[in-house]
Amino acid sequence: MTSTRLARPAVPILLALLAAASAPAVETIERILAYVNSRIITQSAFDARYEQAIREQGPPANAARVDELKKALFNTLINEALLEDRARDLDLITNDKEIEDQIRRLKEENKITTDAEFEKALESQGLTLEKLRDQLRNAGTVQRVVGREVQSKVDTSDDALRIIYEREKESYRIPEKARLAEILISRGDDPATTQQRVQAAVDMLRSGAKFEEAVKAYSDGSTKNRGGDLGWVSRGELLSEIDKTVFSLPVNTVSDPIATKFGWHLVKVLEKSPVAYKPFSEVKAEILKREQETQFQKKLAEYLEKLRRDAVIRVAPEAAAYYTPPAPAQDATFSALTPAAPGATPYDVPAVTPGKASRDFGIEITPMFGYRFGGTTSQLANSYIEKIGVPASMSWGATVEYRVSEKLNLELLWSHQDTELEAKFTAAGIGYDQKLSHLNIDTFQIGGMWLSGDRSNAARLYLDLLFGATLLTPSPEFSSVLRFSGSFGGGIKYAFADHFGARLGLRWMPVYINSKSAGYGTCSPYYGCYSYYGSNYLSQGDAYTGLTWKF
Repeated sequence: MTSTRLARPAVPILLALLAAASAPAVETIERILAYVNSRIITQSAFDARYEQAIREQGPPANAARVDELKKALFNTLINEALLEDRARDLDLITNDKEIEDQIRRLKEENKITTDAEFEKALESQGLTLEKLRDQLRNAGTVQRVVGREVQSKVDTSDDALRIIYEREKESYRIPEKARLAEILISRGDDPATTQQRVQAAVDMLRSGAKFEEAVKAYSDGSTKNRGGDLGWVSRGELLSEIDKTVFSLPVNTVSDPIATKFGWHLVKVLEKSPVAYKPFSEVKAEILKREQETQFQKKLAEYLEKLRRDAVIRVAPEAAAYYTPPAPAQDATFSALTPAAPGATPYDVPAVTPGKASRDFGIEITPMFGYRFGGTTSQLANSYIEKIGVPASMSWGATVEYRVSEKLNLELLWSHQDTELEAKFTAAGIGYDQKLSHLNIDTFQIGGMWLSGDRSNAARLYLDLLFGATLLTPSPEFSSVLRFSGSFGGGIKYAFADHFGARLGLRWMPVYINSKSAGYGTCSPYYGCYSYYGSNYLSQGDAYTGLTWKF
């Protein structure tokens, strides 16, 4: 059987695969070149990467090129270790099904039908099936980290692209144009005869003849057969003598004779088009492609540099010459990001599709349901009623959040509880509870939310403090009350994906009722007169959860 070499895949993740995106396992103790947080870079991993680069591009031309290549490869291994370590923190993995799907696609792309042929092709490139799976797993995991932490922050929304378009608008300038027709009378051997022909053409036009007739009678130019029509020309394309004249003429006028090295020209302006600019819709794809690449490389450089500054990296003396330490915090430039060798970019990811994962989400909407603990509104109302309260019941509502900064959100809250006013009869030996009125409690509040960590963390703790108004609506025989209220609480938010998450929390929700004990009351022939809102505050707690959509 003929040895089969795997074709280089077009997908960056498979390109990364053939570059050996992970260090091979070792069975014996070997030299460690670097510690990167909890990971190590071994001599064998570095040698394998170097050999792979030599196979792909050939040996370096000289010793200086060898050092450049080794430096690029060593720093690439450092970057991979940082990204793999970050993947562990974010709990990002590539599962077995995804790996097998990639292997199947690789076989299809290379038209390999049997496992034996596939293993032989891998062997020709210094790989085994197990090594291939390990490399696919690591490359896919690294790709997930970069996609979440870097690619998602590349802003290629229409608004961002339009701002770039306006800033660079002059580069899309379309110069002034004119559609011209000409009569060219060539310089002959006899200047006097030439002048007579020029004057005859001028006289013919001034007598009212059509320009096309004068062209037919006198023009020596190549445009004679089409009435002298030169088509559309931009300012600056013609000889300077003609250009200066024709762009100063109105439409449907003929110039005076213009002398050039070719002869005499009578030029008619048929149409004009003023200075214009290519529309945004025409250049949007060009700007998008450029910004995807330039923004991604810039943000990737900044991200890797931050990982380096935050990491614990120890490099062995024999590898110190190849290591590029992180720049100071105020300078996030990372010049070693562009590898010198193919296969040194296992962190590459596919280009962003417009409208997908390219936006930095700023609004979150969370429909919620919960359980509202009860509260007391009146105590020692009269000799029959000891207490009037609000029993516990289910609650529901929604929040809308707008991100102000990395750790601060503006939060709007609506919460509803469908409950009742309930009297507790314990005086005079009665000893039972009875509903006095149905009660709706609607709370509308606005405030701030403080979050832990940053947007790269899947789980974030939060505290929120809000103020607003609460509407207490009993049955029609009672009057509604609108009162100042607040809420204070906290919980945890978890991001399942870029657009989707969940929230679990607990809040205390006090409502101001009265400044005096009289309150709001009613009288009945059975229970006498009592206040149904007699205490100063209605104090309740609310345990809630909900699913979050991000926009």
